[in-house]
Amino acid sequence: MKVADAVEVLATTFQSLDTVAKGLEVKASEVATALAKAKPDTTEFVCLTVLAKYNPVVQAIEQPTEQPTE
Repeated sequence: MKVADAVEVLATTFQSLDTVAKGLEVKASEVATALAKAKPDTTEFVCLTVLAKYNPVVQAIEQPTEQPTE
């Protein structure tokens, strides 16, 4: 689902934002980008904040590989 569509769903729902946001599948990176551009104190910002709560950007942590000993 596109982030803009998810924001529209959240902005027009009469249900709990948390409950609805849990069921929306969006890319975390797109949510983070849109949230960075959104103006505070707007409906869009509130919706994106809730989406970001359930779609956090996760950075992979490289585990060092062990070198075989002789």
